[in-house]
Amino acid sequence: MIIREFKEKDKLHIKELSKRFSDFNFMNYRDKNLMEKKQVELANAAIEKNKANIFVAEENEEFMGYIELAIQEDFFTGEKQGYISSIAVLPGGEGKGIGKKLMKKAEEWTSEQGLKVIVLDVFKNNQRAVGFYEVLGYQQEIVKMTKEISK
Repeated sequence: MIIREFKEKDKLHIKELSKRFSDFNFMNYRDKNLMEKKQVELANAAIEKNKANIFVAEENEEFMGYIELAIQEDFFTGEKQGYISSIAVLPGGEGKGIGKKLMKKAEEWTSEQGLKVIVLDVFKNNQRAVGFYEVLGYQQEIVKMTKEISK
């Protein structure tokens, strides 16, 4: 298993795998099809504008998953932080340590940028992902509260 920089041959794999970000139950007001479409749009934008910060997990020259990283500023302090824009692993790659290796790459990248903190966003209903991040030592800091108002 290797983690390597993005190559053009990864483009279609990343776009297809980005649909996986909609693989759980959203709140009722969110349209699952629109969410999936938006995830593909975000993957396209990442490939166009941030490919230098996309890293791919590969096993025997086969695409297994990817992670996109960025730098953002903390809203309250203005301090720059590493940001995990997206991470996804093929269903067949789950439980093989691929996600952990991609997350380790994110932490190394953040450190190389001279940053002390790495953050990510995840939908609360995506319990599989939330549990994965918590096992790796990530903690919930801010909770977004939502209420659907009926007419």
